[in-house]
Amino acid sequence: MQQAQIIQLADAIVDELNGREFSLSFTAERGYLPTFELQELNELKITVVPREDGGKLDTRSSSVHEYAIDIGVQMKPPSIDNDRLDPLTFLTQQIADYFLFGQRPGGTTLISPQVRLLYLQEHLHKYRQFTSVVTLTFRGWRQAS
Repeated sequence: MQQAQIIQLADAIVDELNGREFSLSFTAERGYLPTFELQELNELKITVVPREDGGKLDTRSSSVHEYAIDIGVQMKPPSIDNDRLDPLTFLTQQIADYFLFGQRPGGTTLISPQVRLLYLQEHLHKYRQFTSVVTLTFRGWRQAS
């Protein structure tokens, strides 16, 4: 089955995340809609979501694209306090830094890692759920088919 280049990139990011140890244990998965029932979030969820493919013509037979991939960090900790939330915030930083300082999956060039949402206050207040989003923006090229 053929896959879009952004899907291949998202899968490569999942492999990179699952192939390294971070401060908290998790298994990353690729998905389209990182929505979970609250009871599922008793366990740390890391979801890699392909978000944007912005392309423009580079030559007559190739195009250059900026791919945005979101990495969602979600968990409903037993309590909402610094001891429970600080490690989740640190994990978010670790994920962004992992790609900033060297990992270039899928033959692309990293433009920027950005912690787009350090944490969603509404989720924390309303659901007692930590939600953070790291957005990785890559540049890649495609040939005309």
